[in-house]
Amino acid sequence: MTTTSPSLDSESLVARIIAELQADPDAQTLLLRALLTNEFLGMPIRLERIETYVAELNTRLKAVETDVAVLKTDIAVLKTDVAVLKTDVAVLKTDVAVLKTDVAVLRGDMLEVKIHRRIRPLLSQRLDLRRAQVLQSPVQDTHPELFQPVEKAFDAGDIDDGQETRINATDLIVRAQRKADRTPVWIAIEVSNAISQRDLERARQAADALNAVFLQDALAVVVGYRILPQDQQRGDEAGVHTLLVEEDG
Repeated sequence: MTTTSPSLDSESLVARIIAELQADPDAQTLLLRALLTNEFLGMPIRLERIETYVAELNTRLKAVETDVAVLKTDIAVLKTDVAVLKTDVAVLKTDVAVLKTDVAVLRGDMLEVKIHRRIRPLLSQRLDLRRAQVLQSPVQDTHPELFQPVEKAFDAGDIDDGQETRINATDLIVRAQRKADRTPVWIAIEVSNAISQRDLERARQAADALNAVFLQDALAVVVGYRILPQDQQRGDEAGVHTLLVEEDG
């Protein structure tokens, strides 16, 4: 007579299987291999690789962050260097401007000295004057025959303070005679590398003041290397004589 094992319900069967598996670890491995796919079984290895890759990325990211920090420092240093460079350039521009001004002043002073030496032939050739005598210039003291009458005219009220100052500040003052009739004439001369409207005005004012002091004819003259056409026209209209000289002359 055959004995039939009693059938187990699902829960009992599962409980029995779990009990058997817990008692036999090797059986657990066999069951997992039977139930799971190769892809699922390979997940731990893949997960380990991913973790390794993530760790490498983190290392690279830290390196990039370090490089960015260094780059920011370099940029900050570069900005500072640029700021210093801009300051240096500004200082250099100022120095160049000052140098240009100094050179212009030096050239003007040299021109005044040159005109002092050449004024007699210039007045003779250009304005038909003779017996020119320099009474005031940058290279000599003002002659008493000029400053004494100027002081007397100021004290007498014939000229005002501005006119006296203008005479004393004039570059060259010359007394001469006209070749045609030997009449005396005073010449107020302003010297400048580039003759400007201001030079024209100064020469005109000085000549008018000399006329008020000596009650004799007085000429306004400007001497320089160059003059703009519009200033030349202004000078002609104001009765100012323009004498241009060569820079290497």
